Amino acid sequence: MNALSEREHLVAEQYCKGLADKEVADKLGRSTWTIKAQKRDIYRKLGISKDTELVLYLFCEKLKIDFDLKEIRKHGLELFFSILFLIISAMDIHMDMRRCGRLQARARVTRTVRNLNEYT
Repeated sequence: MNALSEREHLVAEQYCKGLADKEVADKLGRSTWTIKAQKRDIYRKLGISKDTELVLYLFCEKLKIDFDLKEIRKHGLELFFSILFLIISAMDIHMDMRRCGRLQARARVTRTVRNLNEYT
């Protein structure tokens, strides 16, 4: 497995944030075709075929864990989420995922109401 270049690593990080091709291109100031070509090269270098495997690769890299694609494919996302939940519990993070969507919706409504009040 070849290591990623610095530019490819930047592109990979943007994809792991959930951005689309055009959003990554806009954020990095490159053309969409360049970004697509770099993503193809990243996948080929790492021997992966899915975005979730790219996320797992960067996750393993950050934790300084050996990225073994065969083992990850064998266990699937079970391994990834087990590690993630272990980290969350070790950091004592308490988060109610059901409330996350509602908080964002309230923020949009509040912002809209404030904007309307400015014009009256």
